[in-house]
Amino acid sequence: MDQDVNGVVEIGLNKLKITALLIGALLFVAAGIWLVKNPGIFHKSLLLITIVGYTAIVFFGVCALFIANKMFDAGPGFVIDNNGIVDNSSPFSVGFIPWVDVVSLSVIEIGSQKFMVVKVEDAEGYIKRQSNVLGRRAARMNYRMYGSPINISTSTLRISFEDLYEQVNERWKTVSEEIEGQL
Repeated sequence: MDQDVNGVVEIGLNKLKITALLIGALLFVAAGIWLVKNPGIFHKSLLLITIVGYTAIVFFGVCALFIANKMFDAGPGFVIDNNGIVDNSSPFSVGFIPWVDVVSLSVIEIGSQKFMVVKVEDAEGYIKRQSNVLGRRAARMNYRMYGSPINISTSTLRISFEDLYEQVNERWKTVSEEIEGQL
């Protein structure tokens, strides 16, 4: 994590974590291939086992492609400055989020993974910013389930969740107070 003289904080992508995610996705693809080739080992419906295998191959194969793309991303994974935040931590990141769009910040936990929920003024606009159908579906599902299309994890970043949340929350409050003082 680097902070320059202007107070810009850049948080790098953790290539080791990304590599581990890629290996995990590829192992699930391999498991799917094994299921497709060996459905008779299970004493269940051959069709069901084959469908599960193909589903694993397609889903985790797409995940592996997205993760592999992130491996070669040279930019910072996350940026915090006086204008807002830039999320580049996942394939479904929305990019720049100005502070004036942020309504609230909160934390949710799914399993053992924590996410920072960034509630924004124009949720539908952020959903439409997603560059592909899969990203729009994920953003819409996040919006329905958690009240915002923007949920940020540190699973690919070189920072703990607690430190990221603290820094974003502090900067958001500081900038919000400055904006209110100008009105």
